[in-house]
This record gives sequence, C-alpha cells and structure tokens, in this order.
Amino acid sequence: MTTPQQQFAELSQASLEKTLRLTNIAISGAERLFNLQLEIARDLLAENAATAKALACVKNPQDLLELQKTLSQPSVTKTLSVARNVYETANATQNELNVLIQEQLADFNKNLLAALDTTAVQVPASSAAVSVIRSAVEGATSAYDTVAKTTQRIASELADATVAVVESTAKSASAKASSRKTT
Repeated sequence: MTTPQQQFAELSQASLEKTLRLTNIAISGAERLFNLQLEIARDLLAENAATAKALACVKNPQDLLELQKTLSQPSVTKTLSVARNVYETANATQNELNVLIQEQLADFNKNLLAALDTTAVQVPASSAAVSVIRSAVEGATSAYDTVAKTTQRIASELADATVAVVESTAKSASAKASSRKTT
C-alpha cells in the first residue's frame, strides 16, 4: 500500500508532466504559426521583387491595366491560402489540447472509480451507494464522450463550410472586380 507521501509525489509528478505537455503543445502551435509567418514573408519579398520588375517594364497605361489584372487574382488566392493555413494550424493545436483535456478527464474518472472501489472494500456497508455512484459516473462519462465527439465534429464541419463559403465569395468578388476593370 502506498503512503500519502508517495501518493502526493505521484500526483505532483503527473501534474508536472501534464503541465510540460501543455507547454509543449502551446510552443509547438506558436512555432507552426511563426514558420508560417516566415514563409509568408519570403513569398511576399519574392513577389514584391517580381512586381517591381514587371512595373519597370510597363510602357503605357494599357500594359499597366493588364499587369494590374494579372496581379489581383493571385493576391486574393494567396490571402485565402494563408487564412486557411492559419485556420488549420490553430485547429491542429486545438485538437491537441482537446486530446490532453480528454486524457485528464479519463484519468480523473479512473481515479474516482478506484477511490470508490477502495471505499467499497474498506466500508462494506457502503457498497450499494458506491455502486450507484459508480454507475452515475460511468453514465456521465459516456454521455460526455458522446457530446464531446459530436460537438467537435459539428464545429469542424461548420468551420470548414464557413472557410469554403468565404473562399468562394472572395474569389467571385475578385473575379467580378477584375471583369469591371477590363470594361
């Protein structure tokens, strides 16, 4: 049988590990966003250099109009791509955090059920009450798991649909704006 000091040490160790894991998830998410920002900065630098070169080659207003049309559509597409990448990065980080929270909840429930079993063994008269509480905890855990999975699926589908609608709307607006410039 473990002593209270050993239990406290184990609890402290588990808490430290969870805190380190949470910190690593946060740092990993920030690192992915930072790398995305660096990639965007590199792309913008190269794109601006190419645009400056193209502008230097413009000889008349008609060439300028054509250049403007060719530059506007890729800009909208790249903006949407960046927005999607940021969304996917944030979503991946959120999913990692959700897994951590679900693991903590599962650990809590396991420890609660173990404590209930210990109580039932140590106090035989409480076995009926422990059985009722155990059933309630197991039922609540099952209900939570179902609701959490359903909510996560719906939120993901809704976010994906929203991103798709925004992309579609932005692309059609950009196409309309480009067609107005040519007329």
